[in-house]
Amino acid sequence: MINILLSVRRPFSGKILSGEKKWELRKNAPRLNKGDSVTLWLYESGKDGERAIIGKCRMVSYVYMRHMPFRCIPGDLIEDFCVTGERLRDYLPCYAWGVQDPVRISTAPLSAIGLTRPPQSWQYITDEQAAILERRMEA
Repeated sequence: MINILLSVRRPFSGKILSGEKKWELRKNAPRLNKGDSVTLWLYESGKDGERAIIGKCRMVSYVYMRHMPFRCIPGDLIEDFCVTGERLRDYLPCYAWGVQDPVRISTAPLSAIGLTRPPQSWQYITDEQAAILERRMEA
């Protein structure tokens, strides 16, 4: 099991947890072996965010995107990404991480898992840190 702490700003954090956002865009991707199971722990960042770990989901795949894989008008909202075509085009090249099965947890500060600062984008966390967060779900 691979556990990743992922920094996500509002409103995208809420869109992931509601199941509306099915792809998260990142400039890089974790090193995975075939069959690896990946849990993404969502840290809500930004001035309007909780600044805490608020939920989790599964990373089911990732795709490297060098160019727009489909046609769209720049102002079109690309629903599964929850961004406009223009925003996606400006962010390329990037990886699209497929996310599923979101679950909200009782808000957990980073200090609950021994961290003092959030990742700029994402970072691996240990099985022990993930177990602490899992226990928060049961409480």
